[in-house]
Amino acid sequence: MPEAVEFKTPSELRKLIHLAYFLLVLGTLAWAKDFLLPVAFAGLLSLLLTPTVSWLESRGFKRVVAVLSVVAIAFIIIGVLCAVVSTQALDLINSVPKYRSNIVARWESLQHGPPGPFSVAMQNVSDLVNELGKVSASAADAQQQGQPTKVQIVGSGEGLLALARNSLTPLVGPVTEGVIVVLLVVFMLLERQRIRRRFLRLVGHSHTAMTTLAVDEAGTRLSGFLRAQLQVNSVFALAVGIGLYFLGIPNAVLWAVLTMALRFLPYVGIWISAAFPILLSIATSTGWMTPVLTLGLYCILEVSTNNVVEPIVLGGSTGMSPLAVITAALFWTWLWGGIGLVLATPLTACLVVLGRYFPAFHFCSILLASEPPTAMEVKLVRLLTENRIAEAKTLLHEITGARLTLETAEEVLMPMIRTIENELFPGSASKQVKARIYQQMRELIDELAPPLPSGPAEANLEQAASEPPALVIMPFITEGDEIVGQVIEVLLRGEGVNAHVLSGKMLRAEKQERFKELQATTVLLSSIDVKSAPAVDNMVRFLRTTLPEATILVGLWSLPHKGAARLIRRLRESLAVGVYTNLQQALRGILPLVLPAPPEGGAEGGVRPEVAGPAQLLL
Repeated sequence: MPEAVEFKTPSELRKLIHLAYFLLVLGTLAWAKDFLLPVAFAGLLSLLLTPTVSWLESRGFKRVVAVLSVVAIAFIIIGVLCAVVSTQALDLINSVPKYRSNIVARWESLQHGPPGPFSVAMQNVSDLVNELGKVSASAADAQQQGQPTKVQIVGSGEGLLALARNSLTPLVGPVTEGVIVVLLVVFMLLERQRIRRRFLRLVGHSHTAMTTLAVDEAGTRLSGFLRAQLQVNSVFALAVGIGLYFLGIPNAVLWAVLTMALRFLPYVGIWISAAFPILLSIATSTGWMTPVLTLGLYCILEVSTNNVVEPIVLGGSTGMSPLAVITAALFWTWLWGGIGLVLATPLTACLVVLGRYFPAFHFCSILLASEPPTAMEVKLVRLLTENRIAEAKTLLHEITGARLTLETAEEVLMPMIRTIENELFPGSASKQVKARIYQQMRELIDELAPPLPSGPAEANLEQAASEPPALVIMPFITEGDEIVGQVIEVLLRGEGVNAHVLSGKMLRAEKQERFKELQATTVLLSSIDVKSAPAVDNMVRFLRTTLPEATILVGLWSLPHKGAARLIRRLRESLAVGVYTNLQQALRGILPLVLPAPPEGGAEGGVRPEVAGPAQLLL
């Protein structure tokens, strides 16, 4: 009996499970193609029409009136365009015989061109076409001679019914799908808020804030992309129609509408639409100037649109890299055919957004996104910048479990402050915006503050509250330095240590007075701005002059501990201060300095914890 297969590590089994899920999803998408395509197409149309419906509702129109009027106008426009395309296509088909002699002359001129490989190839193609024509003609003659002509007399009523059935049967499927799409668009627009809430409950019942962010970003990106792409394609098609009209290309309106529709297909759509007028210009013109000008018209418009117009209008609205667009087009075309090519960019953009927020889809964002996934601190800063503090609180609670811990402060709050001070609003830029963000951060920190400790730590804290603070935290320059101090104060409070944070707006004279009032014995200089690290010397000397007996500590929160080892060593040796680059280091160094020493033998294991004095801080 064969032995059961054993997996060496749980990760191997997890990879197999993920592969099975992927194959299951892929099979479901292929099997449910007929059901999913109308839903996906209707969803894209509803995203495109949502801004207009919302605008009408904000102007006092009832939702039903706004939705029905917008959908009616949109599909009337689509119907008119389809009618124009049909009329122009029939006109083109009827006018082809007029160009027969010109097409034959052009074909002969290609065959009798200058000697070379191209001329030989054209001659071989001509001979092959003539041979195939002779074979098909002889087979048709033999079939007609071998079989007598059948004559069937059919009643007039049955003939009309058969004709109607044969004519209408091919139209039933497309018309039915069109009606289904229209109904889905109407109901999606009418119930869009309710659908959104139910989707959030279904998918994000345990991660509501994160799912809300993902849905909002996906909707905003797709709606903006589709609307901007439609505007760009419309202007592009107008320019193409005008250019083809002046070049004398027949049915310029048909090619303009075809260009507007096919430009939604990434990369290949424009050249599919350009092939028809170029071939038609070859068939209708007597020289080569018109075909060359037609090709030049498309090339100039496409290059200028891709490099000038679309970067301004579209920007990075989908968040996808060019290689991801091509790969997505191949994948969805293989899975769903031509309509999959139309839906490729929007559907892949949704996967990119999901990868920014959910670990299970993180690989999609890494492989397909034009930029690396947005970090959690950037998401929180964006919410605070937009005054969406309720969503920021919910998201932070999901991450932290509604309590500020050292890990949370190190991985979320500190990167937030670094991003604000060093990347988004460096220096004195946007003071009002930073002040508003930091005010909301203070609320978040206070809300996440851990409960007061119980037991001996609580007694120590109550006793310390009536005495001078064990640690005074002095911000160096920015308000971000003060916020870091507040985080450290909250963390120390959880350890039963009373700390006090000075205001960053105080002048030096005011700080000197405040130090005397607080009877400071241990001072932590807090600096988050990466450019301020080399300038802390003067402030440390000021503290040495003001508080000669105090222990001076320095927190340089934006310095990498290993990359800035030389600077840290210089500060320790020249100024005789303790230097910390992260909160874990700071708490590990501060707590032995400020906590009261336990009675001899009272420490765990009978060993008294070491207290790091100024001399030890140099090490």
